[in-house]
Amino acid sequence: MIATVLLSMIILSILAVLIGSYRVAAKARYNDHARFVVKSLADQFLTQQTTDAFGDILPLFQGTSATGTGLTWTTLQGSTLTGTAAGLQVVLGENTGAPITANVTRSVWYVYVTPANLGQPTSVPQNGSAGYILRGDFTISYSFLGVPLPPLTVSAIRSVP
Repeated sequence: MIATVLLSMIILSILAVLIGSYRVAAKARYNDHARFVVKSLADQFLTQQTTDAFGDILPLFQGTSATGTGLTWTTLQGSTLTGTAAGLQVVLGENTGAPITANVTRSVWYVYVTPANLGQPTSVPQNGSAGYILRGDFTISYSFLGVPLPPLTVSAIRSVP
């Protein structure tokens, strides 16, 4: 009887450790996927043309407030998601059994070129003879097991001729 109780306690403790390990691995997997998503969007900011064929600035490069306007994401199934003013809804872990919906937003700023405020973000256009510099902040936020995790932000700075 005592041996059965001891064996049951050992098995339950091993099971608790395995469940905890699975949760830690799942959280790391979602964090990696979130980091991949936000860095991919920052790469789009760095590599895309800033204007269309008519010379108009594309939505990805406009505005200073947090928004999803101008953001696009292609899922594993090949469908394209488009951001709205509230953000871009991206599914993390879509190839696992427990996908999580994350919200991605971006803020775009001009960067001061004057010596007094050099490198600081501003909403005032900083046009110079060689163009201007934009800073894009891309933030992803989501919850894991019902607990909101701290948002992950990646910044990218690019010049625009």
